[in-house]
Amino acid sequence: MSTDLEDDLSRVLGRAAEGAPQAPTGFPGRIAARSRRRRTRTQALVAAVAMVIVGVTVRGIDGAQVAQTRLPEPVETVWPGAVWKIPRQLPNLPDFRPLIFIDDRTVLLWTEKSGERADAIYAYDLGTGRTRKIADIPSAYAFTVGAGRIVWQTIDRNDHTRFWSVPVSGGKPAAIDTGGPVKGRGEKLTVVGDRVAFSLIEGGVFTFPLRGGRVTSVAGAERHHILRWPWVATPSEYRQDREPSFRELLNAETGQVSNAVVRPGERYIRCGVTTCVGMRPDDTRFYRLRDGSRERDLPDSPVLGLGDDRFMAVDPPGATGGPALLDLVTGKQGVLGLPSAEGRMIGVEPGILDGGLVSYEIENQYVIIDLARIR
Repeated sequence: MSTDLEDDLSRVLGRAAEGAPQAPTGFPGRIAARSRRRRTRTQALVAAVAMVIVGVTVRGIDGAQVAQTRLPEPVETVWPGAVWKIPRQLPNLPDFRPLIFIDDRTVLLWTEKSGERADAIYAYDLGTGRTRKIADIPSAYAFTVGAGRIVWQTIDRNDHTRFWSVPVSGGKPAAIDTGGPVKGRGEKLTVVGDRVAFSLIEGGVFTFPLRGGRVTSVAGAERHHILRWPWVATPSEYRQDREPSFRELLNAETGQVSNAVVRPGERYIRCGVTTCVGMRPDDTRFYRLRDGSRERDLPDSPVLGLGDDRFMAVDPPGATGGPALLDLVTGKQGVLGLPSAEGRMIGVEPGILDGGLVSYEIENQYVIIDLARIR
């Protein structure tokens, strides 16, 4: 395993190895809570298996046993510096959805087209509670922020993808000229310096200049998907043939390749940048580093992958607040407080892809969690 990948591992595992070098901050993950009535077709597969169950005892990746002798506390009590609650309705914004962090205190909000009002994006300051309109936008999918701009993509009925941007300060959205639409369905995008990198649902990783220019394919990544730049991986996230997801990891900048360890008889394996989860031949679940080391047991639950390589949703025995967010590195967990009424919330969807923001509705509030702030 290369030095680059070991540095990434040390960042995620924190205290898992004594003497590990200090890692840079900011390792966003994605865990999203969604209501049934708003789920898109791309989320349907995740929703079918979204709930997971935790046993009485779990272990952190450093081996420390965490006995659940009492019910876990709310997420805002467990991680007070990473959780906010904001009103479900804001002045002139009766319906909106938090999307991503613009910076460490500002959330990008999206409002859906209604009546004569177009889709629009807003900046919400978590400190002051103030909202600022950024722009009316075309129907959008998959946002990212970088180089002072907000970038997103649109996908037409012919599965062609186009890209747009607007300054974070606000203004008129502009299409990014890439010489025509990209053939294929855009999946994930990120700003890398003065370029935009994106991957397609069908597979393949590409870049183009943020200010417009020719789309260039990343060598060796014709089947890959962006996990966390520069790391891209293949095969895709969900496999009907039980083939391990994201087993082959490629550094899109250096060409370094890493293949995750998969042992005979193991199945339902999903890998991130640093770790893998899956099921052994005896049906017990595990998580471990990609090189096969530091293997630990998981609760007896569906194997869905880990947000940020360390977080999963669990259902603590006896808890009345619905699922909890479990940090497998430290063993800590916090109850999300989701309503359990049938038809409203199905739970929390852990995802292996980047993102960083957790958001879900409770009564008249949104709960927002920044995974990057959890240590």
